[in-house]
Amino acid sequence: MEERLVVSSPPHMKSAVTVPWIMQQVVFALLPAAIWGVVFFGVRWALLPLVLSVLACVGFEALDCILFRRPLTIGDWSAVVTGMLLGLSLPPGCPFWIPIVGGGVAILLGKQMFGGIGQNVFNPALVGRAVLLVSWPKIMATWYVRPPFALGVTSYATPVDVVTSATPLGIVKAYGYTSVWETPNLLFRLFVGLVPGCIGEISALLLLLGFAYLLFRGIVQWDIPLFYALGLVAVAVVARQNPLFHLFAGGAIMGACFMATDYTTSPMTPKGRLIFAFGAGALTGIIRWLGGYPEGVTFGILTMNALVPLLDRILPQRFGVKKV
Repeated sequence: MEERLVVSSPPHMKSAVTVPWIMQQVVFALLPAAIWGVVFFGVRWALLPLVLSVLACVGFEALDCILFRRPLTIGDWSAVVTGMLLGLSLPPGCPFWIPIVGGGVAILLGKQMFGGIGQNVFNPALVGRAVLLVSWPKIMATWYVRPPFALGVTSYATPVDVVTSATPLGIVKAYGYTSVWETPNLLFRLFVGLVPGCIGEISALLLLLGFAYLLFRGIVQWDIPLFYALGLVAVAVVARQNPLFHLFAGGAIMGACFMATDYTTSPMTPKGRLIFAFGAGALTGIIRWLGGYPEGVTFGILTMNALVPLLDRILPQRFGVKKV
């Protein structure tokens, strides 16, 4: 097919902000949560899945470019961001092939199949995680943590390095909402990151610091995370559960600040962004409350990703209109 080149009339605005620079800032913003995950769970349990996830995403993108004779795009850092988001959303201690399979699905099915960066409909990292969740639910729901930080167990017959423990959302799903509050200082532990969970999702504090860095750099806007939180809080209030618990538990902060804010898979108009974010947050809460999975971030955001073309169509951006 002949390549089409669109030429428009000058003047043109040229910005120093590039895709690689934006992606590098996202990586920097995720580093505090990633480092804490490795420190908290241990190098053996957290660093290997994270590194394999990044390498798998970069490798599969390079392989796809070579096989289909496309320009090599691994230099734009978008595959690194996808790998980090996927790796941080994996359980510590998962088998080595889980991040490799997840990275392959994220890049090939979630990104390159649609044409590459800027053309994918769904967040690639969430596509990879969703396939892992429905294909290997037992592995994706097995959480290793050091004994002092396990929930519900205070002592062991023999010393051990790590134990399996349910996450706060897992306890709610298995034993009911009131059971999780038997954990002392639960909200504080959720906020700073002293609970079982995914490698990079346990510390709301460090994820919010990363998001603040992106805001300072002007890379993301505040509206999508805020309305995502409002949607989640609204469902928590209806369910008569603590809104702060749902905001700090699981992947809510990472989903709101780093996944729902993806340029490509979020609406272009302000009204569309608000509807998208509120819907994603509300679906997250509904799945947690009434669904079969203890966590709802993945499917909440993916569902609203599918509605983005409709939102952009029914709420078009108006140009050249001045308010009187």
